[in-house]
Amino acid sequence: MRSAVLDRALADAGADAFVHVGPPDDPLVRYLSGAALPCRAAVVYAGRVAVVPECPLAERVSLRDGVSVLDPEPTPAQRLPGLVADSVLAPRTLPHDAALYLENDGVDVASTTAHEDARAVKTDGERDAIEAAQKAAEAGVAAAAALLAGADGDPLEDDAGVVTAERVRRAANAAMAGEGATPEAVVGASGALAASDPVPVRVTPAVGGYRGLLARTFVADSDGGWERRATLAGEYAVDAGLDILEPGETTATEVADEAVAELGSYGFSPSAGSATAHGVGLERREAPTGDATVEPGAVLGVTATLDDEGAVWVADLAFVGDEGAERVGAFPRSVVPRADY
Repeated sequence: MRSAVLDRALADAGADAFVHVGPPDDPLVRYLSGAALPCRAAVVYAGRVAVVPECPLAERVSLRDGVSVLDPEPTPAQRLPGLVADSVLAPRTLPHDAALYLENDGVDVASTTAHEDARAVKTDGERDAIEAAQKAAEAGVAAAAALLAGADGDPLEDDAGVVTAERVRRAANAAMAGEGATPEAVVGASGALAASDPVPVRVTPAVGGYRGLLARTFVADSDGGWERRATLAGEYAVDAGLDILEPGETTATEVADEAVAELGSYGFSPSAGSATAHGVGLERREAPTGDATVEPGAVLGVTATLDDEGAVWVADLAFVGDEGAERVGAFPRSVVPRADY
C-alpha cells in the first residue's frame, strides 16, 4: 500500500518512517496491513509496510500484497528501532513503551495526524466495502420494520409472541448477517413495545472491517402526530447538512450545525434536538470530525436526534465527491413500517 498523504508527511518532516503499535483488531493496523490481526502488532510504513506480530499468524490471515510479515515478537515494539533510521512519525497514541524503545536507541519520534488524514479519504476499494456494508444496513433496518409491520395489538404481538425491543434488534442483526456482514444493531427502546411507541433503530454493520450507518424510527400505529413531525424534521436536517457541504471548504462541525438549525426550524428547542457529522470507515466514527474540512473522497455519516415526547433517530451515509455529497442507498424515511421494502 502506498499512501500519498503519509509519503508527503514523511517528506515534509524529514522522517524515515511512520510507526504504530496496536492491539488485536486495531483499525490503524488493519488500514496499513490490510487485515485484522488477532494479536498485538507493530507496523512500520516507509513506502512499503512491515508488520511485527506478537503471535504467529494463521494462514487465514490474508495481508495486502507487498506487506512484509516479520517473525513474531512477544513485545513487538522492541523491534521498531532496528527497522527504522534516525527519525519517525507516529500517532499521538503511540504506546509509551514503544516511544521509549525508539528514543533510547537515538530515534527521534514526532507525533502526526497524517494517518487520520489518509484514512479520511477513501479508495475505490474502501468505498466498495462501505457500499456493501450499507446494503446490509438497509436489510437490517428493513427486517426490523417488517417485524413491527407484521404485529398488532397493544402491546404489539405476532405469531411468535410479544414484540420486544430485543426481538427487533435480533431481527435486524440476523438480516445483516444474512448479507455477509458483521451485524451491530441498537434499538432505542426497551421491553415490550406499544403500538404507539416510537422505535428508533440504528445499525452499523461491517463488511471487510468497513462500517455502514443507517438509522430510522418506526411507529407501528402512528397517528401522524409528534413522531411524524419529528421524523420529517430529522429527514430534512440530515439533507440540510449534506446540502451545504462544499468539499474542501466545509467542516464536519458546520454540517452538524446546519442539521441542528434545521431541527429548530421545525419548532424543536435546542435542548430537544442534536446532530452529528463525522467520517465512517474502519471505525464507526473517524476523520473527518469537528473542525476538520470534509474533503472529496470522504465518507460522511450524518445523524439527527430528537428526544422530546419520545426518541427519533434519522441517520444516513454519504459519499463526498468533487461537487458535493450523495447519500449511499435510498432507504425510505417514513415513520410507518412496511413488511416489504
